[in-house]
Amino acid sequence: MAGILFVIGVYVIYPPLPVSDNLAANIPTGNYYYRISFSIVKENQISGTYSVTGGTTVNVYILTASQFDAYKASQSTSNLFQATGSSGSFGATVSTPGTYYLVFDHASNNNAQDLQITYLLGGWNPIFLGAGVALIAAGIALGILGNRQRRKQEAPRKATDVVMFDQPKT
Repeated sequence: MAGILFVIGVYVIYPPLPVSDNLAANIPTGNYYYRISFSIVKENQISGTYSVTGGTTVNVYILTASQFDAYKASQSTSNLFQATGSSGSFGATVSTPGTYYLVFDHASNNNAQDLQITYLLGGWNPIFLGAGVALIAAGIALGILGNRQRRKQEAPRKATDVVMFDQPKT
């Protein structure tokens, strides 16, 4: 049990490794958009930059799964981040597990647009940090207590249990 608590504590305390990418994207002519999805299990920061390399301006959104569903249905929705431009940066902190979307669409017209996108997904959660430290401490404490309990239950060693050898004569 102590080992399990320790391993779980290390997993919880260890922040997710950052994920980044630099990619070229295209939004075709018409009522289209380009999206990148992130499956997030711990608090994270979604950030990055974009630049339109062919075309005019784009809209940039960071959306939750429910916000993205409303966006796809052409319904007005709130968002975690929104910007419009031919280049810029984006960023939002997400605190609950789930699927999040980085979305780019046509801002001024529906002509084809080429984009250069760089994003970084990385971060940690102070609540998970505290829970992880507590689990590691509990695992260590249970390990020490279990070892002491095992030693108390062992029978004391007798002199007959010890093998003795005569000293060699010189």
